[in-house]
Formats: sequence, C-alpha cells, structure tokens
Amino acid sequence: MYRRYLTLTSQKGNPTPQVVNWYGKLDVRNVNRKDYKKIPAPLMLEMKTGVDAVYPDIMTSPVLMVSEEAMEVILLYDQQMPFFFLALFDTEKEESVSYYCPVLAEDADGGKEALYQIKRREGYEIRICEELAESLLERGAVGMELGE
Repeated sequence: MYRRYLTLTSQKGNPTPQVVNWYGKLDVRNVNRKDYKKIPAPLMLEMKTGVDAVYPDIMTSPVLMVSEEAMEVILLYDQQMPFFFLALFDTEKEESVSYYCPVLAEDADGGKEALYQIKRREGYEIRICEELAESLLERGAVGMELGE
C-alpha cells in the first residue's frame, strides 16, 4: 500500500517554550536507532517560556518532541517506534513539562514508517504519513505545521 507523506514542522507564531543550554546535555548525533540508548535517562533540559507559553503536542527543536497523547497516537501507527523521555523545566517560573522523543528511522524505504526523517544539507526533514497526521489533528494536537 502506497502512503502519502507530508513534511512536519513546528507551528510558527505561538509563544512556545525555547529549549536553552542543551549543548553538552543532549548530543543530537545520538538521536538515531543505533545510539539513542546512550542518551541519559531521564534527560532534563532547561527551557525559557514567555508570558502566555503554549505547551504544544509537537516541537521539532532541538529534536522532535511529542506529548504523551501524541506518543500514544504515534504508537497506534508504529508499535516499534522507540522513544526516550525528556523533561523541560523553567527554573524562573518553577514549571516543568514532559515530552517523549521518537527516534526516527532515516530515509524510510517505500513508506513502511509512519514517521521518519531525511537528512538534508540544512538539517533533517521530518516526514509524517497522512493517516497519522490526520489522526493527530482529529485528536486536537497543537503545534504542528504540515507541508507537501
């Protein structure tokens, strides 16, 4: 069965948390199926939030991060998808939020993956199958932008 894919990016415009000071704590080169177990668990990263911060279900920087609800939807489409746990905290506001990071396959062959990434010169491009994107949107997922 042929699947149609869309490009997944973070939605622009909303005051979403900015992950800061993550260099040295998260080596993005380890966010792959072979090395992700090297990432410390639990991974705690600092964030800065604005006045009316929105905690989206999907953020793509510095890595793909999804809410627990979005993770559960992804697992409906790909039960083998590995995840690692990430906690973001804002010490000034004494707020924290949990995310799960799907460890994406690279360059999925023939549409077997519900979610995968392609290495580009300017970084990674995340691809999501249309069915998974629709399912996330139907459940009210916030923070994702889809492109052709």
